Amino acid sequence: MRRRRNLSGLLLGPLVVVVGAMFAGPGANADPVAGSQGTDTSLPATDSQVTVNGRGAFSNVAITINQTANLANQAVSITWTGATPTVTSPGTFSSQYFQIMQCWGDDDGLVPGNPGPPPEQCVFGAIGSTTAPPASIYPDPYAVSRIIGVVGWPNLNRTDGFVDTRSGFVWRPFRSVDGTLVDVQTDPTFLQGTQGGNSWLNPYSNSVTTNEIAAARTTASGKGAELLEVHTGLESSGLGCGQKVQPTANGAKVPQCWIVIVPRGSSTVENAGTPFAEAGSAAPIGTSPMRSQAWQNRIAVPISFNPVETSCSLNRSERRLSGSDLILPAVASWQPALCGDATLPPYSYVPVGDATARQQLASSVAGGPGMVVVSQPLDSAAIDPLSPAVYSPIGVSGVVIGFNIQRNPKSGDPSASDLAGVRVAELNLTPRLVAKLLTQSYQQQIRIGGALPTSVEWVKPNPVSLATDPDFLQFNPEFAMLISNDDRTFSGLQLPSGTSDAARQLWEWVLADPEAKAWLDGQADEWGMNINPVYATDAQLNPTGAAFGSPIPQTFPKADPYCFQGAPRGANGSIVPPPLCGTDWMPYSRNFNETAKVARTGFDGARIVENPLALTSSQVWSRVSPQSNGKRMMLSVTDTPSAVQFGVQMARLSRAGDNGSDRQFVEPDHAGLLNGVQAMAPGSEPTVLQGRPSTVAPGAYPLTMVSYAAVKPLSLDATARAEYATFIDYAAGPGQVIGTKVGQLPRGYAPLPADLVSQAGIAANAVRTMTPAPPPTATTTTTVMTAPPDAPATVIQSPPSSGRRPTSTTPPPPAATVPDAVTTTIPESATTATDVTTTTATEVTTTTTVAPPSAVTASTPPSRARFAVVGLGIAAMGSAIGALEISKRPRRASLNPDHLELEPESPL
Repeated sequence: MRRRRNLSGLLLGPLVVVVGAMFAGPGANADPVAGSQGTDTSLPATDSQVTVNGRGAFSNVAITINQTANLANQAVSITWTGATPTVTSPGTFSSQYFQIMQCWGDDDGLVPGNPGPPPEQCVFGAIGSTTAPPASIYPDPYAVSRIIGVVGWPNLNRTDGFVDTRSGFVWRPFRSVDGTLVDVQTDPTFLQGTQGGNSWLNPYSNSVTTNEIAAARTTASGKGAELLEVHTGLESSGLGCGQKVQPTANGAKVPQCWIVIVPRGSSTVENAGTPFAEAGSAAPIGTSPMRSQAWQNRIAVPISFNPVETSCSLNRSERRLSGSDLILPAVASWQPALCGDATLPPYSYVPVGDATARQQLASSVAGGPGMVVVSQPLDSAAIDPLSPAVYSPIGVSGVVIGFNIQRNPKSGDPSASDLAGVRVAELNLTPRLVAKLLTQSYQQQIRIGGALPTSVEWVKPNPVSLATDPDFLQFNPEFAMLISNDDRTFSGLQLPSGTSDAARQLWEWVLADPEAKAWLDGQADEWGMNINPVYATDAQLNPTGAAFGSPIPQTFPKADPYCFQGAPRGANGSIVPPPLCGTDWMPYSRNFNETAKVARTGFDGARIVENPLALTSSQVWSRVSPQSNGKRMMLSVTDTPSAVQFGVQMARLSRAGDNGSDRQFVEPDHAGLLNGVQAMAPGSEPTVLQGRPSTVAPGAYPLTMVSYAAVKPLSLDATARAEYATFIDYAAGPGQVIGTKVGQLPRGYAPLPADLVSQAGIAANAVRTMTPAPPPTATTTTTVMTAPPDAPATVIQSPPSSGRRPTSTTPPPPAATVPDAVTTTIPESATTATDVTTTTATEVTTTTTVAPPSAVTASTPPSRARFAVVGLGIAAMGSAIGALEISKRPRRASLNPDHLELEPESPL
């Protein structure tokens, strides 16, 4: 989607607004300008968008949530206007900010004008209670905890919470949807006096799993924006949203869930009645939003979710599918709608690598998936000509570089100070920049354990991270004014594991770019940055002795061999730390959905923090903490639907070969994706479009992907064929309506173009009605001996099956195909023979081959893969092909009208 750029009032300094899908190169913006990378990261409105006003001292505040119905595990956009700007000293969140949380339960009746849940039923406090939160961000830990008071505070109402006699804290308990009550969140006496630390006691949320926004900032304009990841009962069992888990007298029901925003005012008001009030207005807020005095101002918005439980019958055999992650969000939406038809089985989709999916389809093993979803076709060597594959387009999406970057301005720059913590909306990347991120070439990618390997020379001229790379800054000038919040995560990418067609297409785009290829070949860029040699595409430079990129990778390898070995510890050095390698420093995620979620939360789970309390070798390295709100800096390879689901921004990319100073950067919105489809062309399988990285196609996003459902109809029974065909009909029909409801196409996909919808319909019909090829047909050979005028003619007729006199070659049995017309072949030159009377004669041989009219074709595309319908005669098929070819682009495959065969194409 295109980012809205309503930036009025957000910036104190001058602003350069990037317009459209093109960003001018380094000559156009010589001086970095605050906000030049955009500030509006709010999500688009939906039919369920609501705006709610505050009360009392906050009556001027208007809060808008872009989506409140048909929710899943996803990000929602929360924006507000009319608030008092946040006080940022001491700490980023000193006073005048918002605290946001997700809750469950019926209205507690306390605020008739704004119904809402009780505070006991809200997920909050994990940020402030597990460990001491960063004081530079949250200056008082009580403000981000569930501690509502301490024994001895004046006017403390102990009945509001639970008194922990060990610590003297009064806790606001957490009540789970199943009724379980967690009175105390931490055990403050855990290991006290020996090794320090505490024990977290709330099993329903912690600092990693919580979705709370402990504090959200209002800018000088009175505006603010946040993205909240809402949880279903699968992510937060204590809330149970979207599940029938709340006990009632009549059985379980789906709980009412809420988004609750607690506005916090001046520290004088918020700290009243507590010892913090003695410090006056200069002190930060030191009280919890769970406290009754703060909770009375809470703003509650009811939210509802799509059902989490499946609507599919568990008593029926499932219809199995497998394949690419790219189509997973769409299939997850389509499944419940398809199950609503009582005549259809449950469709079970298992994400696997594209290569594995193709292998599963080719093998046709009993019990395996009858349909797979891939972006590249089966290899021709794996195709049984007697059981051809049918390909149907069902989804258009894109591979993207997702990012979640919050500004950290350099000190002494007042023009950017009001943007501190505000998310960057736009990023411009070239193939060479992406290559640098993929190849562990920035210093911080191999600075494992804090120091560079002493023997490594190639990395010394290289930038620490993307943030200081002049190659990056020339296209993203504002970053010259920012400080990197985390060089480790800004020098590489969060990557999915396993093989995929998406990985191959990304590498094809990189390798097709002359600028990137020269750098991969070992030529330093203009500023002296070198390629990590283990990724060199020149075999002589690569220490492995092999050229990287040949063949084109289908994965995202972490090839650098360096591992950091920590010093032994413990008695007599008995505890030897495990080595830290590249996959520890930047661990893989499982899939595109997970890489997007990692970017959203700012947490990759890397086990690289030294644990001084370790008693065994396996305990030496503990996980990093999630990046703090306002300091997040994450880059990931993901796909458009996953990025949109979790509110991750998507970088704009330049075309491979567009290496000029005025290069264009295209975003993966609907226009970019649909233009990307138009830039594709058939590959080795004419029915499957493939990307062409270097094609000059204005406005085409270079990493557009089309997902194809592939079926081998002749390997399935009639019922399976009908049910898989119905899936295709739905996916390419009602399933292409973009929306948030069950059965619709999730946001982030582009709807199929009309010609691909037409192809899908023809493919579905072929799946239903394809018939096997006929057995080898009998061949009759008649030899007429033409004698001289004075000799009698002799006719010799060979038996159809004798084979004793092979005067012609019988063709191999054809695959399922439309029959050619009956043909008669006469050799260009006659041969001679002698009959039994030794009379010389001229021999003419006529061979007639007849194919039954029941044969059909699996794929007879005029260009983009049009499947022939059973029963169409030659003339009818030609007419249909002619109609489909109207207005087609010249680049498409042509049809040989004489034999209805595609002209051969070179394999990829």
